[in-house]
Amino acid sequence: MNATSLDDTLLKHFMTTFYGSGNYKGDYWFIGMEEGGGVDLDQVTKRIDTWSELGQNELVDICQFHLKIGFPEYFTNPVRLQKTWAQQVIILLSSQGLPSSTEDVRIYQRDEIGRISGDTCLLELLPLPSPSLNKWNYNSWSSLPFLKDRSVYRDYCIPWRTKHLQLRIMQHKPKVVVFMGQVYSTYWQTIAGQHLDFVDIGGFQADNFAGTLYVITKHPAAYGVTNAYFDEIGDFINCFL
Repeated sequence: MNATSLDDTLLKHFMTTFYGSGNYKGDYWFIGMEEGGGVDLDQVTKRIDTWSELGQNELVDICQFHLKIGFPEYFTNPVRLQKTWAQQVIILLSSQGLPSSTEDVRIYQRDEIGRISGDTCLLELLPLPSPSLNKWNYNSWSSLPFLKDRSVYRDYCIPWRTKHLQLRIMQHKPKVVVFMGQVYSTYWQTIAGQHLDFVDIGGFQADNFAGTLYVITKHPAAYGVTNAYFDEIGDFINCFL
């Protein structure tokens, strides 16, 4: 028989511990608002249980994690491109002066992105997957008071998760931090530091501090965003670095 609610103890531990996938020692960090998915209770339970089985760490290996939760198509041939990861790969490849054709992106997604010993770190400001900003199921699945609605959840999580991301950036000093989604610029400014003065480069914003270049981009799902837009961001990073 399927469970009708989440394990609140494990859920809270997940929320306070899990930040994403990849390697904090990587040069390229990508920070988004939250993961998609989590369309039903079984899917969320599977994700949290898999994270627990993998050691309950801040970061997972993205390939290992997705194979375990039942999405092998992102990492096995013929590779299915995941839109957000694909655009992140385009930025990275272009920033290194490498070709970023669809096939090049497929290969990097399959073999490199979000790996525990690789050059990328994929992080989320909010810990719980959600299918959309207009959908909130956790108040039906959990009795935790800070999950009663999205607004309360956001206000609960953002202050301490913002500080934690700031700490990790100071500790590891990545070369590039790319924030995904201009609508969340207030949060990105807080993480990067209020002393930064982001300058518009023509559709994206950037500034640097203490050896780290910070870039704020449109979200990959935003209307009208093309691969060329992310290629341009990669070219800018290449010139800067």
